[in-house]
Amino acid sequence: MKRYCVISLLCVSISCFILTSILQAEMTKSDTTTRKCPACNKLYSEGTKFCGNDGTKLIEIPITMICPDCKKEGTPGEKFCKEHGKKLIPSAEAPPGIQETDTIRQKKELARKYYKEGNDYCDAESYDSAIASYKKAEDAFADFPALHYNMGWLYSKLGNADQAIHHLQKYIVLAPKANDITEVQSYIIVLKNAQKKRQDVLDAFKDRDEIMKKALPDIKKKNDSVIVPAGEFIMGSDEAREDTFPQHKVYVDAFEMDRYEVTNAQYWEFLDYMKKTNDHSKCFKGEPSGKNHTPRFWDNEYYNVPDYPVARIDWYDAYAYAAWAGKRLPSEAEWEKAARGLDGRKFPWGNEWDPARCNLGGDPKPVGNIESGKSIYGCYDMAGSVHEWCADWYLDTYYAEAPSMNPKGPDNGLRRVIRGGSRFSQPFQVRTTTRKSEQSDLFNVAVGFRCAKDIKKP
Repeated sequence: MKRYCVISLLCVSISCFILTSILQAEMTKSDTTTRKCPACNKLYSEGTKFCGNDGTKLIEIPITMICPDCKKEGTPGEKFCKEHGKKLIPSAEAPPGIQETDTIRQKKELARKYYKEGNDYCDAESYDSAIASYKKAEDAFADFPALHYNMGWLYSKLGNADQAIHHLQKYIVLAPKANDITEVQSYIIVLKNAQKKRQDVLDAFKDRDEIMKKALPDIKKKNDSVIVPAGEFIMGSDEAREDTFPQHKVYVDAFEMDRYEVTNAQYWEFLDYMKKTNDHSKCFKGEPSGKNHTPRFWDNEYYNVPDYPVARIDWYDAYAYAAWAGKRLPSEAEWEKAARGLDGRKFPWGNEWDPARCNLGGDPKPVGNIESGKSIYGCYDMAGSVHEWCADWYLDTYYAEAPSMNPKGPDNGLRRVIRGGSRFSQPFQVRTTTRKSEQSDLFNVAVGFRCAKDIKKP
């Protein structure tokens, strides 16, 4: 009997030991872990399973334990600071100074994320999206020197001198010992002088309407078209990206091509007509509802210069202007022939790269500013300046199946062709064969257009 009592007592003791160990493990786990929503990052206590904001299933994360004196984090499982012997406490219970340090670290990480995103958009020449990402980075953590340097550079390219100066000055304050401070200070002076010149123009003519009305007759007289004769030419390349394969011969009927890209003054006249008449009879039938064809940021000072190429034009805007002007957008084949001629040249002026022959990597310039960069038919700015919309849908394999006479592109698609590169492009992006594409409703400071026109046959 006594033997059975001892056995029973031993069993009870073992059970209590196991239960106590489990409880202690749970308590230890509860002390060292918490739960977080992976969507919104809100923290919850250990017993919660789903986020109260969005219903997302919570994930378990370790609690950061820190020393209340030296603020150093302990290693997993550590209970006391090795240096001070103080009991470690969760970072959430830390004094305000420690919590602030963690918060700043998180803000910096978020700013770096948006900064990288903005850089990626710049590389893709999506400059409006880049500005949006840079602004998010600035909201997250404003004291980021490289961010303000990039924002200053980009705003200057977008023609917003006020914002460019603001961010470059902030860069100087945040990085006073940087190697390029003198260069940045000099560039700020250049921007301020440019501001003054633009203001002098505005003061002289009072407003944009007067500027455009005065400049328009000379621009119209200058901006005529050239005739590209009928015949075969070499289209595509076997030495570039796969979407230019294969190099092949294409016959194109004779057509007219604008000598220059459409300017701010010419597009202003079109907008003035649209505002007065609301006549959309010639616009593309499938254009988005509610379009008035005003470029994004039309109040930007860039549009005060009459002979700058109009930019931030989407495909529907370009189509509508061309139809209003009694013209149309060129096909991709027509554009390449007008740029390339009959000898298969790599650039409008020939086969040798020469940065002096195109507007690349610099400030905006009036159309037709570089005489030595024109094509054999007399078309200017077909490398650099702004990308130019074509009529065609884009397909990367289209050349392998395209007809050899007057190809018009695929019957449908997701993106439209743009050609010619922009002032933000790299040299390989402005070759006569380089193809790019964008969504039809894209607004981008790097995109404009020129028009073409049929030649009536006798």
